[in-house]
Amino acid sequence: MVWTKNLECELHAQDTDYYCGAAVAQMILNFIGAGLLDQNILYSYNRTHNVYPQFPTDPYGLTAVLNDFAPPEWRQNFFFDHYEEITEAAGSAKIVHTLWRYGVPTGTVVYRCGHWIVVRGVSTDVEPVEGAEYTINGFWINDPWPNCASYDDPTAGPPPPHSSDDACVTGENGGGVANEYIVYDNAWKDVYFTGCDAPGDLPVVFVSVCDPDVPRMGKLSRRRKPFWARGDRLIKAEEATKFASRGVDYHNLLENKSFANALHNAKPASPMLVQRLDLPDSFYNLIPMVKDDKITAVLSVDALHGNFRGGYVLIKPVKSLIIDQKKALEKVLQRPVDLGRKHGRITLRTGGFSVYPAMVWRPCKESRSPYFPFHMITVGSSTLYIGYDGRVYPELHDLGCGGGLKTI
Repeated sequence: MVWTKNLECELHAQDTDYYCGAAVAQMILNFIGAGLLDQNILYSYNRTHNVYPQFPTDPYGLTAVLNDFAPPEWRQNFFFDHYEEITEAAGSAKIVHTLWRYGVPTGTVVYRCGHWIVVRGVSTDVEPVEGAEYTINGFWINDPWPNCASYDDPTAGPPPPHSSDDACVTGENGGGVANEYIVYDNAWKDVYFTGCDAPGDLPVVFVSVCDPDVPRMGKLSRRRKPFWARGDRLIKAEEATKFASRGVDYHNLLENKSFANALHNAKPASPMLVQRLDLPDSFYNLIPMVKDDKITAVLSVDALHGNFRGGYVLIKPVKSLIIDQKKALEKVLQRPVDLGRKHGRITLRTGGFSVYPAMVWRPCKESRSPYFPFHMITVGSSTLYIGYDGRVYPELHDLGCGGGLKTI
């Protein structure tokens, strides 16, 4: 048996590369009936009510903006509070409680406090009623990154302003990721919900802005699923596609209308191997699903142990999601690359650089989703990273607190 609650929370991408908190506020407020409010106004209100100035949006600021901008009739029956737990399990159970008891999405901070997302749904083995013992299969999220195309290219047009039929909703500008499914064991705990470094000597805390109640429901049981492969080698391409199909069935993703439509008659393309830069011996595969020569969805599996990690559906199918290696190399060979920090520019010469055989990723300012990895090129002592859209980066920057560059 599987119990699922996935709320119809409309995706809207962040207007700038640090407006993730404002975009999360916009999505949740729109869901509860406040309409699509301007992210500039929401961000300013967040900043005004922050307790920690190093955050673009901290939990206090997001709590204040959700409560103060909520419709009056909504505030009569519900208010938001920021909730901190010292274990991942308690923090995850609190998210389940808000979704199950109140049917409200949460604003949750991920990547060591570096990015805000909306958690809009959850899948468990049984309904988490009081007295039950349940396990979490996975969470459904809206990720406001990538930011709106107009932030990097003003000629791209709206949004902003946002509307119920804007490019975020129709998928025209590629901003944000809607209705992404994250498997609890292999991705939520290990990649996304990794806690925040608390000030001073306090322990790491797991933070969401959600309902204010002490959870009254069933007990979360943490039984990690067995590995699907031995882990002594990287799985082969055909194994990756087999495990992806197995994961879709195991997690009942075809019961979700958007996944069912995207995967119907779709065929797996060649898996893309990605290595984590911030973890030892950590690899995963991305498997694009293709129908009528366009990518309709992307699935992810652990490249060592085979376990399913999740996936998402493209609102608008595309021919190519990530620039291929050949085009990436053509881009960096066109002109010298500025290394930044006044280190000068470097010219790539044929035969004088190396391309890493796998793509790479870590949570960083340049990519806040494992579905958008980099090509990595070494030139002597320098390393270059080419993003999914062809942009070249001489370095990757750590995420700071609440969606900004690291400042502490």
